[in-house]
Formats: sequence, structure tokens, C-alpha cells
Amino acid sequence: MKNDILNYNNIPFKTLFARERIEARVKEMGLQIAQDYTDKDPVVVCILRGGVYFFSDLTKEIPISLELDFIQAKSYIGTESSGTVELIKDLDSDIKDRDVLLVEDIVDTGRTLKFLISHILSKKPKSLEVASLLFKEGGDAVGYPIKYVGWNIGKEFVIGYGLDYDGKFRNLPGVFLYSE
Repeated sequence: MKNDILNYNNIPFKTLFARERIEARVKEMGLQIAQDYTDKDPVVVCILRGGVYFFSDLTKEIPISLELDFIQAKSYIGTESSGTVELIKDLDSDIKDRDVLLVEDIVDTGRTLKFLISHILSKKPKSLEVASLLFKEGGDAVGYPIKYVGWNIGKEFVIGYGLDYDGKFRNLPGVFLYSE
């Protein structure tokens, strides 16, 4: 986008991370993960729906054998977190005594991730690490270390690359933030 501004219903969104920058960072993260999981047989778990773009690109950049799985929880209505988290889709894999990497698009309040980490830990994996493209200021409620982070960001509302506004804009190739 030439002017780095995306307009939707007269709401301006400014480019925060362009596609090329995301691709480069995801490649770096993938190589680090591959190093850390050498000689292991990890299960890489995508948190649906937002995480699917990051998950898809990230797993292609991890040049080791991976088992892929998906989990889904819900805590958002529109742009606001409801404060209540519910499990929508559970894992298909048996992760007991397995190394698990949980992949998230953004750690916002941290409540959803905290819920999912607790759920996954109840299944007794050998290890559990988290990769998130974005870590939003205030996401500390998760109470669990996020080992792999693409970028730390402020409290602005962001869309694109899996991040949505009322279910829309996940397919944008970059990450955009609300610009007044």
C-alpha cells in the first residue's frame, strides 16, 4: 500500500508491519525453534482462528519433523474481550510426554492463552513453550513465559495477518493499527 494507510468504513488503519518484514521475522523465529527442537518430535499447536496465518508460515520455516494440531478458544466479541474464555475445539493429538509448541497470533490480555496453557498442561506434556507473533502491552495476565515473540507492541488495536475486527481483515498481508 503506497501510503501505508488502509481505510475501512472511514476508519483508518496504518501499516505497522508490512508483509516482507513479517516474512523475515517469521523465518528468524522458525530457525530458532528448529535449533531448540533438534532431536525432538514436537507437536506444534495452532490457536485458531487468528493464529492460522502465523502458524502456517512459521511451520514452513521450521525444517524438522513436526506434528501439527489445532485448538480453539473464544473470549472476544467484536473488539472487546468478554473476560470469559471457553474451549471450542480441543486437540486431536495425545500430547502426554510430548514436547508441545503453542502458536498464537497475539497475546493481548493473556486470559485466553492462560486458559489454554492450563488446559494443555493438564494433559501432561513433556514440555510446553509458546510462540506469538505479537505481545501486546498488558498481556502479562498469562503468567507463563512466552519464549518466542515476533514483536512487542503497545495497546493499540491491530488487524491483518490473522488478526480480525469482527471476523474481518484476517486475510490482510500485513499488520495494521488503528490510526486516528
